[in-house]
Amino acid sequence: MDDDEPKNAACSLAMLDSGDWVVPTFNGRLRIEKPPLVNWVHLAGFATCGRNEAGARIGSALLTIGSCLLTWRIGCLLSGPAVGLLGGVVMATCIWTAVGGRAATPDAPLVFCTTLALYLFTRGTRGGRVALPPSAAAGVGLACGAATLAKGPIGLLLPLAAFLLWATWRPAVHHAAPSGWVVSAWRRLRAARPLTILALAAAVAIPWYAWVTLRTDGAWLRGFLLVHNVGRFAAPMEGHTGSLLYYPAVLAVGLFPWSIVLAAVVAQAVAILRRPEADDRLPAMRLLAAWAVAWVGALSCAGTKLPGYVWPVYPAIAIATAQLLVDWTRGRISCLERFDDPHRAAELLMRLAWCVLAAGGLVLAVGLPLTAARLAPDAAWLGLIGIVPLTTALIAWQRQSTGRRDGALVATAIGGCLTVAALAACGPEAFSTSHGPRDLVARLAEPPQAWRWACLWNAPPSLVFYTGGRIERLDDAAGVAAHLRHHPDSRVVIDARQRSLVAPLLPAGCDVLDRISTLSGHDYLLLGRRTAAATAVVAAASIP
Repeated sequence: MDDDEPKNAACSLAMLDSGDWVVPTFNGRLRIEKPPLVNWVHLAGFATCGRNEAGARIGSALLTIGSCLLTWRIGCLLSGPAVGLLGGVVMATCIWTAVGGRAATPDAPLVFCTTLALYLFTRGTRGGRVALPPSAAAGVGLACGAATLAKGPIGLLLPLAAFLLWATWRPAVHHAAPSGWVVSAWRRLRAARPLTILALAAAVAIPWYAWVTLRTDGAWLRGFLLVHNVGRFAAPMEGHTGSLLYYPAVLAVGLFPWSIVLAAVVAQAVAILRRPEADDRLPAMRLLAAWAVAWVGALSCAGTKLPGYVWPVYPAIAIATAQLLVDWTRGRISCLERFDDPHRAAELLMRLAWCVLAAGGLVLAVGLPLTAARLAPDAAWLGLIGIVPLTTALIAWQRQSTGRRDGALVATAIGGCLTVAALAACGPEAFSTSHGPRDLVARLAEPPQAWRWACLWNAPPSLVFYTGGRIERLDDAAGVAAHLRHHPDSRVVIDARQRSLVAPLLPAGCDVLDRISTLSGHDYLLLGRRTAAATAVVAAASIP
């Protein structure tokens, strides 16, 4: 369903087979896209679950559980147990956590490390503490260093930017002279101990970066920093672009079902930030807002945009969402105080939220069967999942009508858990059945290692993972014919759109043995010499 997962997992298998845990490679070539933390997580998963999808994904799943628990603890430290518990629930039961939370990508390690840094910073500054203790700063630095090994400089720069923004945001003593203000601001910045954080992060990350630079004569570092950091920020890559509204739209979808109050969460945050210092919610909201502004602001300015990039901001928004909902149960929604009847306005706001939740259920009930009709006709039953948010909205409405606001939140939490669990457990498998290289490898009469594999131009990343070896790259149709002629044990994969180029040049006895269908619609063909086993596969696959 996504090329990044098999690329990362195949790179990890290459590390496992070669014993080289330093230089990342994919299909025999240097892979400059990602640092190695995700691969090291995969190696632990392969040791636990074997060389399979579970081995590649279990590390991400466990780290995501850790991120949800950290979100709970951060909320408790900032705003008390009620906000903490609900914040952890929001983080754990939104759609993007279900999607990215078990993917074999660097996103889950990055989110865990950055959320850990936020937790350690929160713990170090709780109780109105002005300066971050050295031990807490060291922990933050270690976490940011690990985040840098997960996805590069972004793992250090954006958390540090958030902490410095928080430091300058805090109230300061007013000075008549500009020099006095500068001195005060400098002292507040130093109180966040950025140099300690930088030093510890460098101690964690620099050894590997220096080692891989020496091993590759600088090729990995140049490609990673210039192409996949500076290049991605400066301009769109691979068609991944969007406007300044891209990430707000991503959050509206990824935070579902809790995004039904996303606009109110933003309004409530602004209202709290504008309130007097006496408001007990203000210190927490300053830190959450600084974290959100640093991540969303910086990523919105980047040329390349992807939904997963903004996942590290979800813990802060989850806690802010919990704050709004707990404030509703306590009658403290500050953004509605300008209305003549704030209580009635709050009730109308939540009724609107339940309507949005019901509309989301209708979208799932209609959209999933329509999507299945095109990609996986047997999965039309997935539309039944839409009944869950519909029912949840009705129950929450009824609980609110009887004055049981806590009951409405409990119903929403249970409904969110059931919705994302059903989508995560059933959706991907239903849509991927009989699609892609996994299905092809399962149909082979012989193990994939029995064949010499090649591909015209770029190999499908999933095929590299499922065959468990290197796939030779061929540059043109004549190369395909020559390869099949000289290697009777070979299997060559081509894009189905290239069939007219290759077919006239195929040697005698070679033909299309199987078709690899994909969800993107770009199918692949398997070429090779016909054998008794291959003929049986062809008959079973009914290739046109």
